[in-house]
Amino acid sequence: MGIQQQVLPHSFTSSIPRSTSQNWKELDPEKFLGNEFASQVEHDLEKVKTILDERVKKMTTAFYAFCRLYLTIIEFIGKKNFEKIILQNKESVIDLVSNLPVEFNRNLVCKFLQITPHQFNIWKNNRLYKCPFSIIGYCKKRFPNQISQKEINTLKSLMSRKRFSFWTIASIWGYAIKKRHISMSRTSWYRYCLRLDISKKRKTGKKPKKRGSVKAYRPNEIWHADVTEFVTSDNVKFYIHTVLDNFSRKVIAYTISRDKTAKTRIISLKEAILFQFGKILSPMELDLIVDGGSENNNFRIRNFIQHCQVTIHKKIALKDVHFSNSVIEGHFQILKKFLRG
Repeated sequence: MGIQQQVLPHSFTSSIPRSTSQNWKELDPEKFLGNEFASQVEHDLEKVKTILDERVKKMTTAFYAFCRLYLTIIEFIGKKNFEKIILQNKESVIDLVSNLPVEFNRNLVCKFLQITPHQFNIWKNNRLYKCPFSIIGYCKKRFPNQISQKEINTLKSLMSRKRFSFWTIASIWGYAIKKRHISMSRTSWYRYCLRLDISKKRKTGKKPKKRGSVKAYRPNEIWHADVTEFVTSDNVKFYIHTVLDNFSRKVIAYTISRDKTAKTRIISLKEAILFQFGKILSPMELDLIVDGGSENNNFRIRNFIQHCQVTIHKKIALKDVHFSNSVIEGHFQILKKFLRG
């Protein structure tokens, strides 16, 4: 067979005497034990001979080189990026795998391309049954789970109504389900909105968010009053009553006490008025923004404001005005960070 020339070293085969090798050839194989396996061994040796053929060796070497290149590419660009590239070139992949010769194992090729055979068959069927009259692009007979044209018209109508212009997409879907206009899931509703480009059009219809709080255009136009508590390292609690000017963001008066009462709040207000206007008060008007705490809303505060020479309009945040008292609360955070540092 000549297999010995490829399997055994030349130095070994050349050292065998010619008479010995000739004697081996002339011996009857049936004299040896296990001769019944000779045919199977001969068949296996044929396979080994094929494997050891020089041309097959070159193909095997080329295949190993391809595998190394493939693994290097996967490692270089990443598995996820490779899958994205395959997905972006889906049509080319379908043509490539479909036109392979019969001898090629398509499942193995799909595995190399990081897709499953089932996924490839889905891609192939989707391309085979394309339909220009369907929104999702597939034949309704082959893919009967699509929503009806009536539901599509309902979706378009609800999403384009001015009444729902500031509703979320999920809220409109919930409304349609509640009124029994549709029977699709929320995921399908989202998907069809994307296909109809409704989601992109609705992005411009959002209400502009009002950021920030009230803004003063001169000093002593708007004041903020609030109280915060601070616990010292020896576990003693103090209350800091503060008055802040909105225009300058300056703390114009503060009072530290062990209790949170209207009396302490009035002291801080008196100090602020005295500091800003002096003893001789000129007719002035200002807005005082406070929260809904009891120290700011009681008969003592009302009596003080009523008899004060400065006209004060007390307003409760998030009640009398739509904004919060966050301007002064930000200063409290800075103050506590400084004291604890």
